[in-house]
Amino acid sequence: MTFTRLVVPAALLDRVVARARAELPNECCGLLAGVVAGGVGSATEWLPVTNALHSPTEYETDARDLLAAFRRMRDDGLDLLAVCHSHPTSDPVPSRRDVERNTYGEAVVHVIVGLAGGGPAVRAWWLTEAGYREAEWVAV
Repeated sequence: MTFTRLVVPAALLDRVVARARAELPNECCGLLAGVVAGGVGSATEWLPVTNALHSPTEYETDARDLLAAFRRMRDDGLDLLAVCHSHPTSDPVPSRRDVERNTYGEAVVHVIVGLAGGGPAVRAWWLTEAGYREAEWVAV
């Protein structure tokens, strides 16, 4: 399941952004699942996950929600493509904490919704042990 480009339908991205706004002042989190073909990860499902910390500055995925999301992906034959979360008061750039807590290596993209200044800004990243680099992605 290696891919170099993430494609997200606009309707799914709208749901991710809506969740980020609904969870204010806290960070939200969730997963994008889909299929990989020809080096492209095409998202087909948004699976929201509860932020167990209920915090405006960090998130931790709720274990039960995460298990349910992985079961659904398995049952539907989908791959995990992206971990999504929001930054309620900052830009959509990985924080030091995001990098340190990354448990997926470079296997998935990290999509961050920044809500600083009121409007959503969305960027995607590959996280490494030492830092991050921007991921190629598009909303269609």
